[in-house]
Amino acid sequence: MSTSLEHDTPVVEPAGNSRPARRVVPLVVGVVLAPVLLVLGGIAFTAGSAPSPAPAPEVGVGQAQVAGDQAAVVAALEARVERLPADDAAWAALGFAYLAQARSTADPTFYGRAETALSTSLEVRPDDNADALAGQGALANSRHDFVAGRDLAARAVAIDPYDATARGVLADSQLELGEYDIAAVTLQEMVDLRPGVPSFTRISYSFELRGETDAARDLLERALRQAGNPADAAFCLFHLGRLSADAGDHAAALARYDEGLEQDPANVELLAGRAAAQAALGQDDFAVATYADVVQRLPQPTYLVEYAELLDSLGRTDEADDQLAVAETVRTLFDDAGVVPDVEVALHEADHGDPARALAVAEANAATRRSVQVEDALAWALHSNGRDAEALVHAEAAAALGTRNALWDYHRGMIQAELGLTEEARTSLQLALDTNPQFSRLHAPLAREALAQLAAP
Repeated sequence: MSTSLEHDTPVVEPAGNSRPARRVVPLVVGVVLAPVLLVLGGIAFTAGSAPSPAPAPEVGVGQAQVAGDQAAVVAALEARVERLPADDAAWAALGFAYLAQARSTADPTFYGRAETALSTSLEVRPDDNADALAGQGALANSRHDFVAGRDLAARAVAIDPYDATARGVLADSQLELGEYDIAAVTLQEMVDLRPGVPSFTRISYSFELRGETDAARDLLERALRQAGNPADAAFCLFHLGRLSADAGDHAAALARYDEGLEQDPANVELLAGRAAAQAALGQDDFAVATYADVVQRLPQPTYLVEYAELLDSLGRTDEADDQLAVAETVRTLFDDAGVVPDVEVALHEADHGDPARALAVAEANAATRRSVQVEDALAWALHSNGRDAEALVHAEAAAALGTRNALWDYHRGMIQAELGLTEEARTSLQLALDTNPQFSRLHAPLAREALAQLAAP
């Protein structure tokens, strides 16, 4: 079956038994997309993207995903490989399961376990082992080594042209590297092989990156209708909520997050979305309590920084500093686990830490990948170091796909203001606030202040 996507009216035929894989994007051949995966580590892999070929009969990877009990899945697969150490498929599935655990627990030690499991699979079956190679590609992506991720996934696709999971890993790498045209072809091949929730959500993200948010929302709604279990439904509802939040409709976002939590009460990503929506709506006491719950369950740097910025805005600076210190400790653990610092680190350092480190991290990312996310981070890092003329080039590159991102518009506006480009700065800052008036607890007030200064005689 061939499934295609029209540029104006996306139409994808649904298929059963789909699993969500965090925003990778299949779309129409010939249409340039620019999707990317974001997660702890910035990878495109989530619990739903584990490989399904030849799982253990009583512990199929698919069954694990439906059950949503990752710890139980890991335990069952560990028991299987202990009983059948020559089962290369079970070793590969265990590697993917460890990656899912790394994401859901923010424990980077699972990366080492995943590496061991996937290497063992290749030792057992060194030839034509597409599952293990795809897993190693996903591991490389999770460590932000997207060049290695791309090459490993390409080898897996060459071995098994019908492996949709491997194509998803390959597309994730290509998108993070800014290879949008090539990724479009890969994603079209993926959706042809396995239309369903992973494909729909990836297509949605591609439209979102091109600023076509209505089409993105329609495809997420289709994915939600295809969701075959609560975890898949919660996955779709989170991204529907995030689309609403990015558009400034935080009440609608909160409703989607709450709906998702009814499906999957243990989903920390949804809980963090709820906290952010509460903060944007001025429900500060609720937001503080929710964030405290979030970081206790999953001390991911992104959540810790968001919590810190909320606390700081409330004058609770000592508590905010404590959260930032924890975030730095967690990042150190990921560094020790071989995770290359991502653009999130560059943005954090530019806002809260060391501008020189921000620039070093951003430039290191830009040396191998030129995605729009990297362009924005490099622009902001250059700005934090007073190099605004260079920064503007990259801020404009970040806007090249037409992505509607209030934070990026704010970054560009502040850079333009520093360069004395008053009208351009007003336009960019106003666009940021029109898109999402509460886009950041830290930066939205600064955007309003800058606009007021630019309007003064």
